[in-house]
Amino acid sequence: MVTVAKSFEAPIKLVFPQDLLVNGLSASNFAMLGLGDIVVPGIFIALLLRFDRSLQRGSELYFRATFTAYILGLLATIMVMHVFKHAQPALLYLVPACLATPLALAAMRGDLPALFHYEDQPALEEPAAGSSKTKKTE
Repeated sequence: MVTVAKSFEAPIKLVFPQDLLVNGLSASNFAMLGLGDIVVPGIFIALLLRFDRSLQRGSELYFRATFTAYILGLLATIMVMHVFKHAQPALLYLVPACLATPLALAAMRGDLPALFHYEDQPALEEPAAGSSKTKKTE
């Protein structure tokens, strides 16, 4: 996994220094985070924001809780990587964090059927202030 990830010189990964505090700008030990570790959970979390809004409760509980779980999953990945001094697949920690959080919340709040049957419908556009919509008839 690490060999394949390191062999690509394309913008599909983020590389950041692990030993920046110790070695300053001459840091040589780098960690990688694939864009899939950011984009795929990001799409899921964005859909949870739309789900929150579809419930029309005026809160963003599912979005905020899952976003927090995502951050905690990233921190767990970094912690395990530092403890074991070996590369870790971030999705190993992100997937359970990002799936368990909304499922547990929905189970506690009684929203499981709504969560499982949610279909993202495009929002109805409201007419701009002062304009009138008329239908053409032929």
